[in-house]
Amino acid sequence: MAGSPPRSDRSARRVHRTRVRAAIAAGVVAALAVGGIAGWALLRDDAKAAAPKKRAAAPSTTMITTTTTPKPVAAVTATQKVPEVTAYKDAVETSAAVTKLSAMTEYGLPRTFLVTDQSSRPGWLDVLLPIRPNGASGWIKASDVTLGETDYEIRIELGAHKLTLLKLGQPVLDSSVVIGADKTPTPVGKFYITDPLDLHSQPNAGYGVFALGISGYSDVLTSFKGGPGQLAVHGTSNPGQVGQNISNGCVRVPNDIIEQIAAQVSLGTPVTIVA
Repeated sequence: MAGSPPRSDRSARRVHRTRVRAAIAAGVVAALAVGGIAGWALLRDDAKAAAPKKRAAAPSTTMITTTTTPKPVAAVTATQKVPEVTAYKDAVETSAAVTKLSAMTEYGLPRTFLVTDQSSRPGWLDVLLPIRPNGASGWIKASDVTLGETDYEIRIELGAHKLTLLKLGQPVLDSSVVIGADKTPTPVGKFYITDPLDLHSQPNAGYGVFALGISGYSDVLTSFKGGPGQLAVHGTSNPGQVGQNISNGCVRVPNDIIEQIAAQVSLGTPVTIVA
């Protein structure tokens, strides 16, 4: 054909084009390969970047709580300083009177009370009363009495036939006791000493060498030997009887024990009797 290049030239151009295409194809493959690796690496880095950082665990804390046992305090007593005290049902003079009491007990000792509340009603005291029924209480004027205190308490456990003298909650001495017979049981409750009586001059009176009259009364006997059936913690000349239920309601301890107790306690000292 006129103007056509020689066949050798055409062949050379075909070979050249084939080589060019091959080179281009190789470049594309290489580019894809590189792009793929870079893309995987990017995704991997992104994954690392996107993963939330773990928060450091908060240090564990343990709340330590301690309970403190209230420190025992002295019991508050009130000794009458007026000829007559009126105990009211409530801390107002218009309230009903529970009882009226003379300045001296039947045994000629200063009338003393155990105070159970001296802060909730200004000018008034809630006190245990030495009357029936056991545990009776009333409000008296603070101005009618002189306040005092005692560190001691007598605790009697009927089931264990045991008396313990405590000073600010700590045992000072203990002893086995005689308690009331089944027909004349010793009542339980919170009482206090009203009439400490030295009986060394009357050793055969049946109460040992000392008797601590308390504010409680027999639940069975309304009178006893001319008295109102008042209870007492007293001595006995028969220490071999301790551990038995044979009294008329009083609590008996050996004479040497009641002497030790009497030397330490005072008017108003609490006496707690439990089953």
